[in-house]
Amino acid sequence: MVYQPSKAIHPGVTVQRTLDSLGMTQKRLAERTGLSEKHISQIINGEASITADTAFLLQNAVGGAASFWLNLDKNHRETLARIEQDERAAQEESLVAQFPYSELVKRNKVSKTLKKSERVLELWRFFGVNSLTSIPDIEVAAYRKGQTDESKQGAIAAWLRCGEIEFMEYKNIELAEYDQSSLRKLLPKLREMTQIMGNGFFEATQKMLAEVGVGLVAVQYFPGTKASGATRWIGGKPLVQVSTYGRDADKMWFTLFHEIGHVLLHGKKDQFISFTDDGKSPDEMQADAFAASTLIPDNVYRAFIVKQDFSELAIKKFAKEQKINPGIVVGRLKNDKWLTFGSYQHLHTKLEMN
Repeated sequence: MVYQPSKAIHPGVTVQRTLDSLGMTQKRLAERTGLSEKHISQIINGEASITADTAFLLQNAVGGAASFWLNLDKNHRETLARIEQDERAAQEESLVAQFPYSELVKRNKVSKTLKKSERVLELWRFFGVNSLTSIPDIEVAAYRKGQTDESKQGAIAAWLRCGEIEFMEYKNIELAEYDQSSLRKLLPKLREMTQIMGNGFFEATQKMLAEVGVGLVAVQYFPGTKASGATRWIGGKPLVQVSTYGRDADKMWFTLFHEIGHVLLHGKKDQFISFTDDGKSPDEMQADAFAASTLIPDNVYRAFIVKQDFSELAIKKFAKEQKINPGIVVGRLKNDKWLTFGSYQHLHTKLEMN
């Protein structure tokens, strides 16, 4: 453990001790260095710092390497800054409970510690801020969550930050400049990807989107949040974040297309976080409609509904014709009340995601 002094001792104290040991007065030191007596007094009383020039003057006048005197001043300033930081951290200890610290420890995002002040410092580093009050507020109106789910904003903020970190640490993926036209042209191919369930499907989807300038990350949900997706722009490029919660293929793909809808239809300055409730904003309803009609075109869906044949055979046949996962068809039918919640549960396949 590195020793960290709890009190900042100004290098002027060492200068005075050195003078005492040499039997030298401040006046004599001023004469030897060419500095004014006032300046020497200011250094000794902690009112002036030791500059590089002063360090060499002290080296020649009283001994000790210039680096020694410079390090004294540097360490003093660092100690002052650390003490000030620790005081600010102590004032935010009550805010730590708002964040899922234990979960972040499990994910190796912060260090394990029982001291609240140290937890504050760890959270600052994780979020890249100098105050927990600087973490952007979550726009609840833009968040789609389960009706029985009381998501904690601190956990949601942590989930979003994990996505940002993963995005910034993209490995083996080159992100092109964002091209809206190319993204639209990619939609049919993305739609066909819904049929792939095994390993590698997510990485393949990720690379396809990267080629048109869209970042895609999957982040394990934080307990209590059940966050399904989010969209925001970072460095001029859109980042789509999906959750591994539930791993139902139809829900994940709907979320992905929903978030892509935000990228194509809405502003770059807006942040959207997905959840499900009865009070959706116009932007959320528009993104929902985009996802639904992209996965199953409205005219095709209406033609299927008219037949009123919702047997498993008919659903699988329709899904095969449309080149989509059968679970997506089942999910749409349940959402529109053509099927009960418990119908064809076996068609809600699980995705293999890390």
